[in-house]
Amino acid sequence: MRVKLTPAVSYTHIRKYSQYAKNQNWARGYSRVAPLKAERVVNTLLQYKTKRAKVLDLGCGTGLTFSAIAQTFPSSVALDVGDGEVKATKELLRLLRISAVVKKYDGIKIPYPSNTFDIVTSIEVIEHVNKPLRMLEEIHRVLKKDGILHITTANKWWPIEPHFKLPFLSYLPAKIADSYVRLLGRGDSYHNIRLPSYKQFRQMVQNFFTVEDITLDFLKSYKMSGLDKERGKVIVVVADVLQGLNFLKKFSVTRAIAVGLETCILHVSLGWLFIGRTRK
Repeated sequence: MRVKLTPAVSYTHIRKYSQYAKNQNWARGYSRVAPLKAERVVNTLLQYKTKRAKVLDLGCGTGLTFSAIAQTFPSSVALDVGDGEVKATKELLRLLRISAVVKKYDGIKIPYPSNTFDIVTSIEVIEHVNKPLRMLEEIHRVLKKDGILHITTANKWWPIEPHFKLPFLSYLPAKIADSYVRLLGRGDSYHNIRLPSYKQFRQMVQNFFTVEDITLDFLKSYKMSGLDKERGKVIVVVADVLQGLNFLKKFSVTRAIAVGLETCILHVSLGWLFIGRTRK
C-alpha cells in the first residue's frame, strides 16, 4: 500500500506541530521514517482485516500515521486529548485530501458505543496515559468480539530515549529527567512519559486481551516490514541472529539456549508490537 504521506510533508508538519521538534535532527530523521512507519502499520492491519473495517486510532497525535490509516480504511476515526493534536491531524488530512472523522475526547471514556470497531490502534500512546488500565478497558469495550487491538510502546530500558533521543533519560527520576530535557534544549519537560518494561507492558495488555507478540516476526521479516529502511543495518544483523536461533531451536541440545537468547533480544528491543484479541 503506497501512502500519500511523504518525508517533505512530514517534516513541515512535524516542525509546526510536534512537541519534540526542538531537536531538528530528530525532526529530520523522523520525517524520513514517518511514511515508512505509516505504511507498515497499514500493511499489518490488512493482514487481519479488510479495507471495510471500522478503525479507531486512539491517541492520533499529529496524524502522520492516521493519515495512512484513513487513506486505506474509509471508515476511520481518530481521537486525541489535545486541541493541538486534533487541529494538526485535521490540517494534514485536508492537505492530503483524505476524509475521516477526527475528534477530541476526555482521555477517559471513548465516545462510542460498545462493540463499534473492528480495529483499534494505539501507537506509542500507553506510555503517555495516567491510567493505562482504564484506557485498555475502554478499548476492550468498543472493540467488536472478533476485533483486534494493534498496540505498540517503546522500551524503558533502551539506552537512547526514543522521544527526545537523550541517553538514559527514561532511567531517571521524573524531576531529574525534566531538568535534563530542559538543560539540553530538547523540550519543556518529561513529566507525561512513563515507558514500561516488557513485563509491565505485557501484563497491562493481558488484563483485557489475549496477546500475540509479533515483535520478533517483524524483525525477522524486516524486508517485508521495511524496518531495514527505517533502522538501518543493525536490523539486518538482528534478523540474521534470530534466523540462526531458529535453526538452533530445532535441536534439543541447543533449544533452551536459543530460546533464552531470543527472549533476551525481545526484552532489550527498542519497543514492542502486540496484537490483542478480546477475551471470550
